[in-house]
Amino acid sequence: MKESIVIAAGGTGGHISPGVALAEVLTEKKEVFSVSEVYIHSLLRNKDNPDLQSPPCEVIWHNSPQFRGMRALIYPFLFLLQFTKTCIAFQKRKVTAVIGMGGYSSLPAILYAILFRKKLFLCEQNCVPGKITRYFQRFAVKLALSFPTRDPISSKIPYKVIGNPIRKKIIPQTMGIRQNENLHEGRKNIVNVLVLGGSQGARQLNNMILKTTENPDVFQKFRFRVLTGTSLYDETLSKSKGSTEIISYANDMKPNYEWANLVVARSGAGVIAECLVFGLPMVLIPYPYAADNHQKENADYIEKEGAALTIHSTSDDPSLLVKYLLTWKTNPDELKEMGHNSLRLSNVNAAYQTISYFFPH
Repeated sequence: MKESIVIAAGGTGGHISPGVALAEVLTEKKEVFSVSEVYIHSLLRNKDNPDLQSPPCEVIWHNSPQFRGMRALIYPFLFLLQFTKTCIAFQKRKVTAVIGMGGYSSLPAILYAILFRKKLFLCEQNCVPGKITRYFQRFAVKLALSFPTRDPISSKIPYKVIGNPIRKKIIPQTMGIRQNENLHEGRKNIVNVLVLGGSQGARQLNNMILKTTENPDVFQKFRFRVLTGTSLYDETLSKSKGSTEIISYANDMKPNYEWANLVVARSGAGVIAECLVFGLPMVLIPYPYAADNHQKENADYIEKEGAALTIHSTSDDPSLLVKYLLTWKTNPDELKEMGHNSLRLSNVNAAYQTISYFFPH
């Protein structure tokens, strides 16, 4: 019997992007994995997400409420309404398996799998398993991890550390490239620094970089490209000076990764995984208010493996970043070594390997 599979890839880009990567594999390899249909289940508010503009399969939209900030008496009724719609949509499409990517928006699909005794698989992107993984792993057939987790997974649950699934459009044309082997020889060894605050931007990162560029020794050696986030573009542009390149957002990130020798970013699992496949060293500045402080754990793991340095701060004080950059100015071999470690941790085939783990063929 062929599978009809729903990928519950909901709330944020960190859940959507790997979910779309899995959908790409399943739609291309239907016969290999004995699949009849593939669907993505995502929130209606994600319609403008770049990864869902031209999805590889049908998207089933839903509008499940988030409990946070909602009156407790109202939430059950709103959730029940959306869950009922989900059940009707899944029954109509004869869904036989659900892959949950995490986040509250995957809850209706997961509950459907449990209630109607369908196969349930879970993907966990972060070093600290989210609530969905912690609460529902015991119902899962298998669990796929992007990184080793801080807390041990139950020995009763089959799991495997595979890596975060990467979309096809991100994967480098030439596998195994190392961005820092020559550090742009012929350009006076200028180091290109890509700054990523996420689609919503990060004022802290933007301001830290602008202050960093005021250091003449840094300015001499490093060139910066800052993806500010659309809401912070005008503000950051008005403050910028010199040759710092200010961009609001990029739908196609591959050219930016190919340009970069170094990335300064938050430590979401998606950004980290993309930097790894390009062999990029990182300076990670975890978002301090992330659920369960998972960004800190992600950053600490990558630093421990030698692919990044971290800055644990809520201020835009540039002193530590300046210190790192000036160290690399006189010792670029450290950047090269970090790049090698980054590439060592990468897995460009994580999407295919995850599907193969869930549906052996």
